[in-house]
Amino acid sequence: MKKLGVLLVGILLVGLVAGCIGGKSTSTTSTTAQTSTTQPQTMTSSTSITNIPTTTTSSPSKTITQTKTQIQPKIYSREELLDNLRKIKQFTYLENVSVTLDVKIKQGNLTFNAGEVSITSKKVGYVDLINKESDINTTTTTFPGGATTFTREIIKDGEVYLYSNGVWKKLTNESFILPPEAVLNLTWGYNVVSFVEKYLQKEPFNKTIENGTQIFYYNVTTEDLTQLARFFIGFKDTNVTFNVSKGILEVKFRNGNLIGGRVAYNMEIKILTKDPQGRTVEVIETGREYEEFVVKDINVKKNVKKPVSYRA
Repeated sequence: MKKLGVLLVGILLVGLVAGCIGGKSTSTTSTTAQTSTTQPQTMTSSTSITNIPTTTTSSPSKTITQTKTQIQPKIYSREELLDNLRKIKQFTYLENVSVTLDVKIKQGNLTFNAGEVSITSKKVGYVDLINKESDINTTTTTFPGGATTFTREIIKDGEVYLYSNGVWKKLTNESFILPPEAVLNLTWGYNVVSFVEKYLQKEPFNKTIENGTQIFYYNVTTEDLTQLARFFIGFKDTNVTFNVSKGILEVKFRNGNLIGGRVAYNMEIKILTKDPQGRTVEVIETGREYEEFVVKDINVKKNVKKPVSYRA
């Protein structure tokens, strides 16, 4: 069980880095999308004037029905959406993540049910795709117990700085979680904008329009799920293995611009460890990860600064 605790700590720290993956969130955030330069299509009803006869000598009254215009939002092609997406240089995102894992402990021929572990996190992140810098704040709560932690990650000049337990640390190749190069690759390859761009180039398995919002659905490849799960787990440990499956990506566009989306996938984690008597114990955690994200402040540049002091 000590190893399980270590795993959960790894989950808390590594969940910062990218912001990629949809789920059933308990909060919604309003966003302001950029206005499309394409004129919308309109439908106009005719104006009618009706004379009403009277029995007096006064002039007949008139009822005027004013013209009503109904605006039909433009439906953008995937090529147009991709073009708009590739114009994003900086963005801020809000993200809610929920992970529930059923924990079992196997020792010899016996298997014990150790209950459920739930992790929820709320993120506010800024990503600059041009200057390769980011600033991500995460508040994470774990159950049972309800313990809450705050972490912050800054990427500046190719270096990764992590704030946890009141201390700033600069990640190195000996870092407990992940080497800095792995964190950088995840951030620039799997941030929400880059991840959506990768899939928007493909034909979705389903698409719909709801209240003027275009929604696309994709099956996430095993390769991408493996990358997401590897960074989520964050361990350089051969005693930790995992399997992922049934990944779904949902992306939303309004007025031709990305406003948010969701990702969800199944996960199974296996950890081999020893009990106090030196006997082999296998911890098996199975569950589903949900993530919902909202994109805002597109191409609004913000300052990213290194921490004043930190530990190497």
